Order: sequence, then structure tokens, then C-alpha cells
Amino acid sequence: MTETTQTQPLAGIKVIEFSTMVTASLATMMFAQQGADVIKVEPPGIGDPMRWLGSQKAGISGLFHNCNRAKRSVTLDLKTAEDVARARQLCLSADVVIHNYRPGVMDRLGLGSDALRQERPELIYCAITGFGHEGPLSSRPAYDHVMQAMAGFMTTQGHPDGFAYVKTLICDKVTAYTAAQAITAALFARERIGVGQHIDLSMLESCIAFLWPDGGMHLTLQAGDVTHGAPFADYYQLPLRTKDGAIAYAAMTDAHWHAIFDIVGLGELKSEEKYQGSANRSIHMAELATIIASQKPDLTCAEMVEGLAAHDVPAAKCLSLEDLPDHQQALAIGVFEQADHPLLGAVQHVTPPARFGGEKMTPCGPSPALGEHNESILAELAALPRT
Repeated sequence: MTETTQTQPLAGIKVIEFSTMVTASLATMMFAQQGADVIKVEPPGIGDPMRWLGSQKAGISGLFHNCNRAKRSVTLDLKTAEDVARARQLCLSADVVIHNYRPGVMDRLGLGSDALRQERPELIYCAITGFGHEGPLSSRPAYDHVMQAMAGFMTTQGHPDGFAYVKTLICDKVTAYTAAQAITAALFARERIGVGQHIDLSMLESCIAFLWPDGGMHLTLQAGDVTHGAPFADYYQLPLRTKDGAIAYAAMTDAHWHAIFDIVGLGELKSEEKYQGSANRSIHMAELATIIASQKPDLTCAEMVEGLAAHDVPAAKCLSLEDLPDHQQALAIGVFEQADHPLLGAVQHVTPPARFGGEKMTPCGPSPALGEHNESILAELAALPRT
């Protein structure tokens, strides 16, 4: 067994993943980065459909690579009794089983939580669904676009007049991070009490819980005498345009706002009572942010950012993803790394953001080809005791 270290805190943990797309894959990739042995079970043929989305080479897309590094891939046809038996063996040898199939699918295969945990009580079993196991939508398919609509993201982004997507797989990724935290908590509890547990997790609940702290802050206090301010969505208006682009800023104090008013040439707003103090600004935030966004100072992004920094106002130039790898701050903290993939050639990816023991984690292995580890995994299964 691989030794657990500060930079490999999950070494020795074995995870079996049955999934398509992002929710389970990204969660288990984080475990693999932290040292766990993650075996991804894929159907023969095309495997996880994520392999074929977007930029791709040799049956591995950039999206698949980013969500499946350092895993092993085995192909099992779960329509056959022989491969279901193999999948069951894998599960009973594992510490964690995770899937994102619709309710009832794993139970029908004999791979449900109750059946496996009855034989292996220390197993942690995480079932990710779209809408949960109850209710009129429980059997419906769930994808990020639909979940953004259901969980309130689209109205928040389009506030106040319309609907707009967050143009990233925000709901998939929020659910993945929620699953990773829940499974880690269950592993910690197992160390304390000696048994595993079942974890149910829906995308809908995960995403509402994610959005609510700020998105639902105006709906949280229910007493009749509450003084309501603007929801945080009102703080996110258009960025401030400059001579060569745009900047984002986050002004909180009177001093911050006075610096903003001065630099955009609206110093007279400092005497407006409705813009003085956090409580007043909160009520009028949408109006104020719109006024600021309508200005275009005769300054560059760098001049604007430095001018605001002199007054301790958080601000940054709006960057494209293409800008990030060469940005001085990203370079300073080592956000990106280059590697050679045996099938993809040169790849660029993001290093794990958590530093254990104050150190960057060691680079993790490449994303697997479909069924790349069939031979070694089936040999390991053959060596296991028969159940």
C-alpha cells in the first residue's frame, strides 16, 4: 500500500467510479491528485461521452483530461452478468464507491449501497443524482444547463430583466466539490467510528445551497420588520471600461467608493447621502453600479488598477483564459504546469490549488485511454478472494 504523506493525504484509499460527465469525475480526480487509487469504470465502445466533447486527440478530450487525470480506466459491460460480477468485486475491494446514475440503476444491477455495504460495512457509498430520490422530477435527466435554470442561476445572472447562463459547467462542478467534501468527511468519520456510510447528493440541492448564502441573502430573514437591502447580484453590474479594456473592482467602504468616484470623474457623488454608508449604498447599489459602469475614464487598465490600489481598492484587469498562463501572479504561485502525455503529447493543466504541508502536491499521472488498465485491473481482481 502506498504510504500516506502530507502531500499525498489519500494514499492507500481506493475509489471506484461509475459515471459519465463531470459531477463524479471531477470529485474523484481531486482524490487521485491527493494520492487515492481511482478506478474509472467505463462502458466498452465510446466510454465516458466526455471523451468526445470539444478539443480532442486519441479518444481523450481536453475536458476529459482535466477531470480524469491520474486515474485508471477499465471497461466493463454492465449488461453482462460476468462484468457485473467483476464490478461487484471491485466495489467490495474499495474504500469508496461513487456514481451519478439515475435512481434505481445501481440497485437493479445488484451494485446498490445496501447490498454492498451489508457485505462491506466500512464502504463509503456516494450516489449523485440530479433531483434526488423523491419527487416528480426524480427520474428526469439532469444536465448543467437545466440545473442552472432550476437552481436560480439564470435569473441571478440575468438580474433584473432576463435570464443568462453562467458560461461554464458551474452546477456540475459545484456538485463535484460538494461530493468531494462529503466523502472526505465520511472517510474522517470512518477513522473515528470504524464504519462507512451512504451519502445521497443531488445536483439541485447542492447548487441551491451554493447559491443561497449571497444569492438568497434577501430571502433569508423572514421577520416582518426586516430592512431589506439589495441582493448581491446588484453588486455585479458591467465592468468599468478603460482605454484598452475593462477592469473589475470591489468597493466596500466609504473610502473605497470615494476613490472610485474620484478616478472616474464623479467626485460630486461623495456628497450624495444615498451613496454614503454601507446601508444606504446597499439599497441603491444597482443604480450606483450602473452609473459607474457608464463612465469610461481616459486611463488604461494598468493606470486604473494602480490608481485604485493606492487607495487599497481591490481591482483587476478583465483577463481572458489565454492571458492567464503568462500572468505574473499565476507564474509566481505556479498555477500552471506543462507535461507530456503519452497519447496527447504536450499538455497544459492547472496544478492542485491546495498545498499540504505548505508544499505543492507532486504532479499526478495522465488521464487514461479507454480501457488502458484492463489487463492489470482484471489481474488484481483474479487475485482477490471470491465472494
